[in-house]
Amino acid sequence: MFALARSSWRDYDTKKLSAGGGIYDRSAKSVPLSAEARKLLEIEAEAPSGEEVIRKILTARVDLLYNGGIGTYVKAASEEHSDVGDRANDRVRVDGGELRARVVGEGGNLGFTQKGRLEYWAAGGRCNTDAIDNSGGVDTSDHEVNIKILLDQLVKRGLVKGRDERNRILAEMTDEVGHLVLADNAGQALALSLDGLRSVRRYEEFVGLVDDMAGAGLLNRHDESVPTREDLAGSPHRERGLPRPLLCVLLGYSKMSAFQLLLESDFPDSAAGHPFLEAYFPRLLRERFADRFQEHVLRRDIVATCAVNYLINRGGILLLPRLEQGARHGIGDVVSAWIEVDREAEAQALRDALLAAGRPASEEQAALVEIEDGLEAAALERLEGKKQTEARKALRAIGDRLRL
Repeated sequence: MFALARSSWRDYDTKKLSAGGGIYDRSAKSVPLSAEARKLLEIEAEAPSGEEVIRKILTARVDLLYNGGIGTYVKAASEEHSDVGDRANDRVRVDGGELRARVVGEGGNLGFTQKGRLEYWAAGGRCNTDAIDNSGGVDTSDHEVNIKILLDQLVKRGLVKGRDERNRILAEMTDEVGHLVLADNAGQALALSLDGLRSVRRYEEFVGLVDDMAGAGLLNRHDESVPTREDLAGSPHRERGLPRPLLCVLLGYSKMSAFQLLLESDFPDSAAGHPFLEAYFPRLLRERFADRFQEHVLRRDIVATCAVNYLINRGGILLLPRLEQGARHGIGDVVSAWIEVDREAEAQALRDALLAAGRPASEEQAALVEIEDGLEAAALERLEGKKQTEARKALRAIGDRLRL
């Protein structure tokens, strides 16, 4: 279809459709569904309208509902269609509580309202926000821009022979950049699961963090549809922790705030920060041009971004506030202390061994939280100048108990 000068779904090869499948106009007054489709969608009428079919698809009992393209298809029961601002889909939109999919993946922007996500989560569903599910594209662009800035500097210095060699290098790195982006996004998704577990145990502390972020002007409760303190405190679902769609919002604002503060510190220029700069770039660039990374005009931004992602993806959104409050140190000192303890303890090797062990997700995530709790305690001791717990020995004990 992409090879055609102009195309529509009418050009799709219908032989590739599953038995009973078909391609129909959404605006059709009647859609002649097959018996298989009616059974799947639980529709009795043989020729329902296109709009009814869409509503049935949205509320089907499936493992995954994947939304792509343009339009907001799910709101909350407390919202009017006029609140959504997408008149084109008013006649097909459903409420979050009506969804029966076990998991939702938002491949498009604004497929749900935030209140719709919260309502779906409260009904037992599992979902992120569109910003989380779509972060791969942003991450890819980030890598592309920073790599091109470096290569253009190398071309000007004659270290890369013109645009032909530059373009060849870019092409050779495509797959590895893809792996780096996927690793970033997998780490972010895991971070949300770990904070979901932490928020069960420290529910009031997480609710307090929401208040602190709103009070500091980092978070606008109205714009982000953040529940009130009373709603969170009295939630009948608090045994599940903070709602995952809310954790997604908090994760984003926590990272943005930490990045800005860390950028204003000495950390991006420190020895503790340097490894993040090198690890950011693909292997080909590390092998040939690592000595030129320090000349990158966005070097400090890259270090701050990568350090914040590494720390918060593992230690959670409460880690920095807890360490800063407990030790009364600035963010640069706090991040340095945690990074140093993490490296001395060879914590990443322990995490990798755990993730490769093939354990059930619930056991795996509980063990990861235990590892991060140990690192937090060790970092706090270092910041307070207390006699150091041997972090490596302490984490090794955890590994031995987990038989890693």
